[in-house]
Amino acid sequence: MLITAAIIDNDDDTIQVFAEYLELLGVKVVSIGHSAEQAVEIYKKYRPDVLFLDLMMPEYDGISSLNEIRAMAPQATVIITTTYLTAEDEKKLDKLKPNEIIFKPFDMKKLKAIFDKMIKTDHRTVSPVDNAKKALVSFTITQALLQMSPSAASEVGSRLYAKYRCYFSDCLEHPEYLKDVLQEIFGNGSAAIIKTIKEKLAAYEDQQPISNFLVVLER
Repeated sequence: MLITAAIIDNDDDTIQVFAEYLELLGVKVVSIGHSAEQAVEIYKKYRPDVLFLDLMMPEYDGISSLNEIRAMAPQATVIITTTYLTAEDEKKLDKLKPNEIIFKPFDMKKLKAIFDKMIKTDHRTVSPVDNAKKALVSFTITQALLQMSPSAASEVGSRLYAKYRCYFSDCLEHPEYLKDVLQEIFGNGSAAIIKTIKEKLAAYEDQQPISNFLVVLER
C-alpha cells in the first residue's frame, strides 16, 4: 500500500510542483486544498497518512487548522510548510507538535528521508523501478515540450491538471490524458511532439509500462 498525502497551500504553482515530486517518490496525493479551512475537511474525508499544511494563509492560518486536527485525531501526521517562522509561531507550534516543519523552497533530500522513514516504519511497499520509469517519462515529456517552445511545458502541465487532476508523472499510467491535451492545444502539431517523445524513449520501448504508454500515444 502506498503512502497517501494531502497538500494544503494557497499557491497553485507550489501545489503542482510539490505534488509532482511526491508522486515520483511513490506517495499518492489523494487531495489538495487552497485554504486552511479546507485542511480540516480534507483530513476528515481522506484521512491521509500525511498532511502537508502551509502555515501562512489568508484569514485562517495553518496553526488554527492544526489545532482542530490534533483535537480530532491526535495521532495525525502533519507536516507544516512555511517560508519563515516568527517567535510567536514557534511557541504555538511547540504546543501542537507538528511531526515536521519544512521550509520553502523545499529540501527534497529531507522530504525523501521523511518518507523513507515512514515506509520503513509502516512496512509499505514502493517500487523504485516504477518510480524511475515515471520520472523518466515525466522528464521526457517536459523535454519534448520545451523543445517545441519555452511555454509549452507549462501550458500542457496546467491543462492536464485542470482537466484531469493529472501530472506528467501520471501520464505513464494514463497516456490517453496526455494525448487528449496535446491534441486539444496543438491540433495536428501534436504528432510532432509525440514523435519526439517516442524517439527519446526508443531505448525503453520494449519495457512495460513504457511500451503501452507509447502505443496509446500513437493510436
